[in-house]
Amino acid sequence: MHPESDNNHTVLPALRRSIEAFPIKHEGKDLYLLRDLEGLSDEPMAISTGALLAASLMDGERTISEVQTLFVKETGTFIQESDITKIVEQLDKSSFLETPVVQEKRAKMLNDFLQGTVRKAFHQGRGYPENSLELATFLGSFFTDSKGPGKPLPSHPSNASAPLGLIAPHIDFHRGGYAYAWAYQALADSPPPDLIVALGVAHMSPPSPWVMTLKDYETPYGPMKVDPEAYKEIRDCLWYDPLSDEAVHRGEHSLEFQAVWLRYIWREKTPPWIPILCSSFERFCPDKAPSTVSTVESALKKIGEKLAARAKGGQKILILAGVDLAHVGPRFGDQMELTPAVEKKIESEDRMSLEKALRLEPDAFYLSVVADDHWRHVCGLSALYTALRWIRAIGGENPEAGRLLTYGQTPDPMGGIVSFASGIFPRGGVQP
Repeated sequence: MHPESDNNHTVLPALRRSIEAFPIKHEGKDLYLLRDLEGLSDEPMAISTGALLAASLMDGERTISEVQTLFVKETGTFIQESDITKIVEQLDKSSFLETPVVQEKRAKMLNDFLQGTVRKAFHQGRGYPENSLELATFLGSFFTDSKGPGKPLPSHPSNASAPLGLIAPHIDFHRGGYAYAWAYQALADSPPPDLIVALGVAHMSPPSPWVMTLKDYETPYGPMKVDPEAYKEIRDCLWYDPLSDEAVHRGEHSLEFQAVWLRYIWREKTPPWIPILCSSFERFCPDKAPSTVSTVESALKKIGEKLAARAKGGQKILILAGVDLAHVGPRFGDQMELTPAVEKKIESEDRMSLEKALRLEPDAFYLSVVADDHWRHVCGLSALYTALRWIRAIGGENPEAGRLLTYGQTPDPMGGIVSFASGIFPRGGVQP
């Protein structure tokens, strides 16, 4: 897009929503590194604070003149039309703007994904090493991290049966790797189950409550195979086509990261899975439990019954939730100052909600999170609620309570706090 230099009433294209910005220092200057979460652009781009602000004001409807006015209002400084034009040209060259060219490129990329038979490892080489040996060293370091479990993966499982459920984070490995180590060290202490039902977060919030795929997830240790029969049973319990929003699986990290850890701990012994991305239930029930929404409740119950029947028939099923907890701060739309007191309050309320989750009280857990206008912005709410419902379903009348393995918080580079936890639900006395 090239605005006419003699017309500052040109409407500017919007900065793409899937662009993430990280603060960096380069040659003593404070800059931001822009990264494309959709993968439409291969190279990141460094940009000044002022340029990032100007870019953030481009919403696809504002003109150069309107961006200038808002920029002055925000900073007290005037920005030249030529400077805005230069910023637009740089962003456009990197495919960071929502233009017809980018839309065409996105359509082709999504079509290629939908026509393919595998879900390629989107974050390999960026979020974690693509070489399997380097990856093993990288993941292995988290077990001896000062916040980690302090012991390596067990050479032989000490438990006789796989657990009913597992809570693991989905934050990037560099910030939360130790919490993954707690979860997967505990999981590796049991033999592999027969089937994994994995619930992740669809951060794009598509219309489908649960988004499924039949594509195997690629990892450096081999693919996570989908169980087609279990997929069909779950699909038949839904009132819509769970593949209608399948494209969100392409770049979503919440299940890709679980796939990497699962193949890492079990390699060729890794069982098949059903990868399900959960959208936000809050649009159906912002202040009530999902059990009050007839369509959602009916599907949860039917799927739970199908899984329970499989468990009674002798199949060991693991319900895995790849979720994070609170997202608080300016990055997430909050105006509050992030003080130690706020961090303490987040932890206190997180732990209160986790206690309800670990006691397998799905409705109480959900209501504790959405209380006070859902101020913690718990992104894993719907996925963990779903997991708790299905753990209860396969666990029988009196399933054993879960156990918290670790809890953590980390700063967000754009201003905020993200929290996460790991927990495990033992199979206890549940027998087929």
